[in-house]
Amino acid sequence: MKKILVIMAFLISEGAFSQISNVDFNGVPAKLTPYSGIDGSPYLFADWAKADLATTNAGLKEDVAYRFNIHDNELEVVNDAGNTIYLDKDYLEYAVLQRPSILIAQSQIPGLLPNLLFKKGFEFIKGIGPKDLVNVLGEGEKYTLIRKFYSDLVTPPKNSYAPSAGQMFVFEETYFLIDANRQVTPVKPRTNVILKALDPADVEKAKEIIKNGKFDLSREDHLVLFFTELNKV
Repeated sequence: MKKILVIMAFLISEGAFSQISNVDFNGVPAKLTPYSGIDGSPYLFADWAKADLATTNAGLKEDVAYRFNIHDNELEVVNDAGNTIYLDKDYLEYAVLQRPSILIAQSQIPGLLPNLLFKKGFEFIKGIGPKDLVNVLGEGEKYTLIRKFYSDLVTPPKNSYAPSAGQMFVFEETYFLIDANRQVTPVKPRTNVILKALDPADVEKAKEIIKNGKFDLSREDHLVLFFTELNKV
């Protein structure tokens, strides 16, 4: 539990982990994708950014250049030799992906997290594979909140007002609340929706936490803080 709290606290800070390993990554060389010329992007962020990666075979690696292909759920990283590879997720414990600071500076959305925690192991949720990386916004013995990012490749109908007649990527994000019994509830990042999805026995305490913290659960940072407090109860 202590480790979880440390990681979740890191998400809302600008700091970085201090430990680093010199062992190289496992993975296969990244190849050219067939997505050139398609409107939109298969990546979570269009530009390369930095990540801290915790692996079972290479320890913790800091400031690794990455791009996250959320269409194929592949993490592209640059290894110590300077080669771009698809990271072997068999060895990945978790990844903390930095959100490009320019996106935060230019966004009109309040409360964006500078760091996003990704983990695997949520295959008990429909539509999520055993190696799929999902964004963990809250994790504890009582509740876990995850978000799945996906860039769907679609072909608009011929009579639509799409910018082009060909295929295009459409960004999607879905949230799932998981309780202590692994009961999964799809939710939206809104205060009233989150409250409705909680165990009735926890609702009054949750309302108290929201009131005291002045939390707006449509904000990423407030979601992290809220579930950190709720899991302490």
